[in-house]
This record gives sequence, C-alpha cells and structure tokens, in this order.
Amino acid sequence: MVKFFGSIFSLLLIFGFGVTLLGNESVDIYFPDKLGSTWVYEDQDGKEFTRLAVEKKDIEGKIYSAFNYEPNLKDWENYEYYIHPQLYQVGDEWVAFYVRDDIEKAHKSILNKRLQEIVAELRKLMAGKLPPGITVEYKHNIEPKAQDFFYLFPMSTTLNKEWIAMQVDIKVEISLNIQGAPVEIAKDFKTISATKSILETGKVTAKETVETDAGMFEDCLKIEYRTKTTTETEAPPEIKQLLPEDKPKESITTLWLAPNVGIVKFRREKEQSDEVTTFELKRYEIKSDESENGENN
Repeated sequence: MVKFFGSIFSLLLIFGFGVTLLGNESVDIYFPDKLGSTWVYEDQDGKEFTRLAVEKKDIEGKIYSAFNYEPNLKDWENYEYYIHPQLYQVGDEWVAFYVRDDIEKAHKSILNKRLQEIVAELRKLMAGKLPPGITVEYKHNIEPKAQDFFYLFPMSTTLNKEWIAMQVDIKVEISLNIQGAPVEIAKDFKTISATKSILETGKVTAKETVETDAGMFEDCLKIEYRTKTTTETEAPPEIKQLLPEDKPKESITTLWLAPNVGIVKFRREKEQSDEVTTFELKRYEIKSDESENGENN
C-alpha cells in the first residue's frame, strides 16, 4: 500500500555545436522495418526477448509498421513502451509509437496487483476497530487514461530542447461497504481515492558510440526522458497517517539508437533508488531490399 501511493511515463545528426534532423526520406535508417528483421535484447537479469518485424497494419486508414515479440509478454509489469511497441509511425513531424491501449492495460494490471495488497492491509486495520459480526466489502475501480502516442522524438529540434513525450492520468478508488456498523464508524471508513499523473519529457543530449554484445555502434543518438509522477491521496485519517507524503517522484530513461539498426541500449534509473533497469542488443538480423539475408550479427 505504501509503495503504491508513494510512487503511484527522427532523427538527429549533430554537427559541431548544432543539431539538425535528417530529411524525412532518410529518417527510417534508425527504424528498419523490413519484413523478417529480428532484434534480440537482454535485460539486467540475463533474460532475453526477440522483436520481429511483421507485416504493416492498416488501422482506420492509417498505416503502421508493426512488431511481434517472443516470448509473448505475459506479465504486464514488465511492459516498457520504449522497447515493446506493437505499432509505430515515422511521420512528417514525429517518430511515434502507438501505445495507448498497451499502457492502459499495463497500468491496470499493475494496480490491480497493488490493490490486493492494499485490501489486505485494510482488512487488518478494520479488524482491530470493528466489533465482531460486522462485515466489510471492498470494491475498487481503476481508470487509466494515456495519450495515443509515445513521441519518441520530433523531426525538427535542437540539442537539449525538451518535448512532451507521454502523459498518463490514473484514477483509483476503493470503496468500503460496512454492514451493521454504527453510523459514526461507517462514516469514518468510506472511500480511499488517489489520482496519479505522469508527465514525461524527452530531449536529445548527444551522439555517441555504444558497444554491446551485438557489436560496436557509431553515431548513436542518445535521447534522455525524464518522468515526473505526482500523486494526490484522499483517505480517512486512520489510513492517511500510514501513507507517505504525496511527494513527486522522478526517473530518468535513456535510449541509444544506432543507424540502420534501431534501439541498441536502454537504461532507467529511479530517483533515490538503487534500482536500475537495462536492456541491451545482443544480436540482430536486418533484412534489406537487395538481399533476403540482409545483415546478420
């Protein structure tokens, strides 16, 4: 319960001191999407997953490049919209991942698990305050709302100029229906609600050489995303005092993108925490128009 309410989301070339973007005809070198291309990533625990480029999809008249993943993502707590997009577009203004449905599904799954812990704590708290024979029913509702796209980067920007990459708003409510309790007790214990807002900004910070198990990659775009999460909680005094202050939380996520390959490295660090999440490219095969075999590493 405490964890939930305390913690509860282009392409550039650098010439000298300036930053410009490639023309739209060249921007897709950072996102090769030829059918059959594959990328294998490994996380900080040594677990691997494979991204596969599949047939493009037409959704409501819009064409999206598409990826599948092996193994299929079963635990939505492990979902990262930076590297698990199902659909994306390279447009005139943005490279953007279509992620709304997946983000909402991930937050709902995560919070449902957290709420099980919260309800268990509430049962312990209520058991010590209510006379025998009184029953308490708990109901909860989760309403996550994310914007349609995660804006990976704009087609026109300058070094260290921020843009809004993602916004998510979440409402959570736990209602307590107390049967047979005195009015004063039922009034004190009624509803716990929280609103959580996530604002993520991105900026291009450098152009670097990156080495992973898949090889040495030059001219990688380094993009830094800062995520600020704010939470407001309303609860009875008896419960409120158990919760930490609703202080803003921040995390920093960095992506490195290599020409003709795509994302080669991912790193996230949370404020005031030793927890670090990483993914690195281990091997890949990029198909091309000239050869069925393409490039194989």
